[in-house]
Amino acid sequence: SWNFVFVLVWLSLLFAAGIHLFSKGFLLTRISQTDFNTCTRYEDYRCENDKDYKKVASILRDVNKSANICLPQKSKVILLVIDALRYDFGTFDPDLKHPLPYQNKLPIMTELKNRFPDHTRKVKFVADPPTTTLQRLKGMTTGSLPTFIDIGSNFASPEINEDNVVDQWVRNNKTAVFLGDSTWTELFPGRFKRKYDYPSFNIHDLDTVDRAIENYLPREITKKDWDVIIGHFLGVDHCGHRYGPLHDEMARKLGEMDAVIRNITEQMDDQTTLIVVGDHGMTQTGDHGGESLDEVDALFFMYSKGTPLLPQEYDEHKTAIQQIDLVPLLSSLLGVPIPYSNLGQINFQLLPDTRIDTFLKYQSAMLHLWQNARQIQNYFQQYAESNKGTFTVDQLDDFENKFLMLTQRVNTVYTEAAFQSFSKDLRLYLKDILESCREIWVKFDAQMISHGLLVTFLTCFATFILIANSTAHQLGQIFNGQVIYYILVLSFMAGASGYFFHRDFNMSSAEHGTIFFASIASIGILFFLIIQNWANITENISQYNHKKNFVTRISFAFTTCVFFSNSFIIQEQKILSYVLIGFFLLAMYNVQKNSHFKVVRFRWPTLRKSTFLKLLSLALFGISLVRFSSNYFRCREEQGNCTDYLVKAPTPDARRKTGPEFDLVPIVALVCYIICARYYLRACGNLTGNSFNILLARYGPPLGAICACGHFTLAMNNTKGVPQIRVDAFAWTVYILLLIQIVTILIRPLMIFILPKKKEMMNILYGDQTNPAPEIYRQLRDSYNSKSTPSDSDEVPIVCGLATVYSSVFLSIGVFVVILLALLLGANGTAGLILTLVVTISYGIITSILQYESSTNLLSCLQPSFTTLLAWIILMQFGFYATSHQPTMSQIDWNAAFVGRTWYYDNNNVISAALVLLNTFSVTFLLCVLFPLIIFTPFCVYTMWPSLAQKIYQKSSNTKRNAKSSRKTDAGTVEYRSVTVNKLEDEEREENGEQANAKAIDFDVTKGEINLYENEKLFLGSAFKTACQLLLIQGIRIFCAMFACTLHCRHLMVWKIFAPRFIYEGIGSYVAFIGLNLGFLLLLRIHRAVNNLISQINKDR
Repeated sequence: SWNFVFVLVWLSLLFAAGIHLFSKGFLLTRISQTDFNTCTRYEDYRCENDKDYKKVASILRDVNKSANICLPQKSKVILLVIDALRYDFGTFDPDLKHPLPYQNKLPIMTELKNRFPDHTRKVKFVADPPTTTLQRLKGMTTGSLPTFIDIGSNFASPEINEDNVVDQWVRNNKTAVFLGDSTWTELFPGRFKRKYDYPSFNIHDLDTVDRAIENYLPREITKKDWDVIIGHFLGVDHCGHRYGPLHDEMARKLGEMDAVIRNITEQMDDQTTLIVVGDHGMTQTGDHGGESLDEVDALFFMYSKGTPLLPQEYDEHKTAIQQIDLVPLLSSLLGVPIPYSNLGQINFQLLPDTRIDTFLKYQSAMLHLWQNARQIQNYFQQYAESNKGTFTVDQLDDFENKFLMLTQRVNTVYTEAAFQSFSKDLRLYLKDILESCREIWVKFDAQMISHGLLVTFLTCFATFILIANSTAHQLGQIFNGQVIYYILVLSFMAGASGYFFHRDFNMSSAEHGTIFFASIASIGILFFLIIQNWANITENISQYNHKKNFVTRISFAFTTCVFFSNSFIIQEQKILSYVLIGFFLLAMYNVQKNSHFKVVRFRWPTLRKSTFLKLLSLALFGISLVRFSSNYFRCREEQGNCTDYLVKAPTPDARRKTGPEFDLVPIVALVCYIICARYYLRACGNLTGNSFNILLARYGPPLGAICACGHFTLAMNNTKGVPQIRVDAFAWTVYILLLIQIVTILIRPLMIFILPKKKEMMNILYGDQTNPAPEIYRQLRDSYNSKSTPSDSDEVPIVCGLATVYSSVFLSIGVFVVILLALLLGANGTAGLILTLVVTISYGIITSILQYESSTNLLSCLQPSFTTLLAWIILMQFGFYATSHQPTMSQIDWNAAFVGRTWYYDNNNVISAALVLLNTFSVTFLLCVLFPLIIFTPFCVYTMWPSLAQKIYQKSSNTKRNAKSSRKTDAGTVEYRSVTVNKLEDEEREENGEQANAKAIDFDVTKGEINLYENEKLFLGSAFKTACQLLLIQGIRIFCAMFACTLHCRHLMVWKIFAPRFIYEGIGSYVAFIGLNLGFLLLLRIHRAVNNLISQINKDR
């Protein structure tokens, strides 16, 4: 069994290696340039004896040679970054009678613009996606374009190592003071003379950071030892995340920002310029990260108190600027070099009109623009030379010729009209460079991409050939101890070779060589095992009915093709719904084909008792839940005909229209789930007794459900009168209960109760006398038919819960995990989670009955069909959407990171990331951990309803009690107890209209899961094979996602649709791999406990 554990981990790592290699090649960050700009200070260039301004005149005679001269500092700067300040938040409409919470809340901007039009500017501040704070700060300080994968750094902000305005201030002896979001001090450690930084990730805290800035900022303004003050407010962004822009809290936070701006303008001196910017916007639900207009259109406001700004005519009355344009602006205001990797352009209308010696207005503006152009041209040429192949030869020649012409024109500009013409042409040239960099910024690593695809494909192919076409017994023989030893040794040797010789194979890093060489060696071992066992593999393939799963294969191909179409990805949740409904219909088609379920007499008493009608009702119930789950699907930007009915109402009015009754749906759903799970465990005898694990399973879930419902109800309604520590206490209770449950399972997992049997009587301690446990019924039946002596029966104990000894533990841990996930998902996600689970149970009952009825022996009953396994994977994907998620960067639910951590946030990003991942991939994790239930379900169903069993188990008139039959299977010689089905039961089935022509089978399904213990090689081998098949299906899905990204790497929607879908599928695959391994380990722990239990019982006898 431990060999199986090693192989399962090994295969998981192989798939993970392929995903990792591909990600490193496809999701590359832009290659940073470590060079930095320098310049000669204007004061140093113009000596004091130059009274006739001869040197100044020489600057204008040859502007090209003067590009490295920094013009004097124009003013001090107060830079206020209001996180998520959308452009329309700053507009003011006096005619608006009923403004929304975010409208008309910043009147100070309009007042200043009306009073001082030459000193004030307000324009759109257009951000480059992804619109996340970290990437925006990088863009606003370096002037470079962000790359897609940088979004993954939101949990850990690395220090910026390329040239930026903050470092330029430090190099040129400018003093900076910072207040607010600690992301700045993580990006620029040690750069600020004074800093008042605070953690930024607790989105439930709207006021702590803002209050601190409001407290310290007035004191800093009055001091004289600074050139730049930066204040980064977080309240507006956090309010958007928690409540959305339509909540009254947004009006409060914007009102506070208005007061802050008003106070600063009154307090600052005439030599100071105030700049207020938003790093990004937000959607109508308060999210950001994508590229919709609401997310990219932030606000830029500028007020120069003492000096008017250059005329707007110089910029043709431009109403929007790029965020990267802030970099050359700040450099010009402070008189420092523009950072080396900047691509932003200077905007004349934002420059103070400060006189520099004999320079005219347009001459000063031209010097700033030309310095900006030379800096961009130098960076572009150096980047192209050091990264050959990034741009085509024709592109480089065209840019070089254009710039050569511009260098000749710049020295011939003698009038303002000539300047405006030259400025227009130069700006177009710089815009062309910017657009070229946007189009071909990411340099894909073709080698790593191909290696990742190769490793993933070969792992899928080898796993399919070797494991999917070998029986459970053969897998135990294939992966013996010797093979495990060779896997370890050869993989280690290959990895070491890759580490030392990766340069000889032109690999980019030692990590690349180590992973690729070790993966290829492992795949080689798989192919060797295929060759070694080829005879068995071909024999198994020849016995397989290739037409059996034709419809399932078509469905699988269809769901994997989703990754290759942007429109299919957008509508994936609907596609999955239709596929699930198709699986239900296919299952019912197979049920009606089974002769055991055909209805002979179409009369109401017959139909009412018909098993087929019950299964049909169950299928229709499951289909209706699939359809109802669509109400909890979350809309994405591209879905024009989509409405969030129950997820996140876009307006307060819409929220009220949904009605308070919908708030009770998740609570009722969770409570019903807990009650049903408790009833099932009680009916199976697994809640009998008073041991600690039984008491925990009996009383823990109700307590956890109360706490989870209480937590997300208070969070949803924002009850201000309840202290936050009490709200967090609900979450702490759930965490503690789950932790206790995990420890209990490790120490004493079995939920059974042993009741010794005494002479001539049997006392049954059981909670529900109206529904006795099936195993007790069988004890009574065997006792009635027994011809043994009393002394024999005295020593036979009754074990309550033995028929579901394996599944009960998985159900118990599953209940606690569901409560935890409900806590993290909140109200809407909880409803979708429970709906997905009920759909899974409905489909599982139907397929388990089909599995048993179509089986001819224990092996065929243990091994799930491909249809069942595929449905399990599809349910994981369906559950992702049903729990109100979408594969987009702007719709990640960050609230989960603060569940139970709002009263005291520990700033532990690992815990935050784990909670967000559990929230996002809740159903994937849950179904992977509980995957052994696929094997247990037939035994669970027939344990609860033994009358469903249609087959006769080695029926013979000469059979004696305790007679044993042996049968040689691929697991070796195994023994089965013989049971004779009562003839009355056959007659009753025929009376109900169901045919009684039952077949003989070699195991008693009504014995429940004790069959699994008696045949552990078949059982563990089947569980291992099931886990590997689920691993394989998920591996094929991620391979298709990887291949689609490769195929569409230059597609218009690659970074908006295909890349996010791959990232979600990749992370989901990692979660699935972890869940499958945990589920298999849990299964082995239970099996070991069962083995100890049976051994102890036999020893006592």
